[in-house]
Amino acid sequence: MAVITTKLEDNLVTIGDTAGRQSVRTAYNEPRESMNPGELLAASLGACMMTMVGFLASRRGENVVGTTVDVEPSFDDKHSRITAFTVTFHFPDTLTQTQKDFYAKAAQGCPVHNSLREDITYKVIVK
Repeated sequence: MAVITTKLEDNLVTIGDTAGRQSVRTAYNEPRESMNPGELLAASLGACMMTMVGFLASRRGENVVGTTVDVEPSFDDKHSRITAFTVTFHFPDTLTQTQKDFYAKAAQGCPVHNSLREDITYKVIVK
């Protein structure tokens, strides 16, 4: 894994860079064109979950291309930390409910999910 260097710019904008290969921009103040750090965490969780789904599907010889996940963070009253995520999986209609449930549960074993605080609650919806 690459080291990610993050630079603070004007107006609370940050640029995270992986040795010149990729960069991610965040913004906190409005108006903004980029995700804020909390949204970026939700996107990281969703990306990790989708990677887990895709990896397992390839091992099982099943096609899950087109699967999406919506990740909505909820914050405490002070907006100082994420306390919950609502995670909604949208699987292709070609999968059975058993397959959908399997992948939704397996996705929760991804490294980002496993790295978050244990007191964060998750509401998982499978469609």
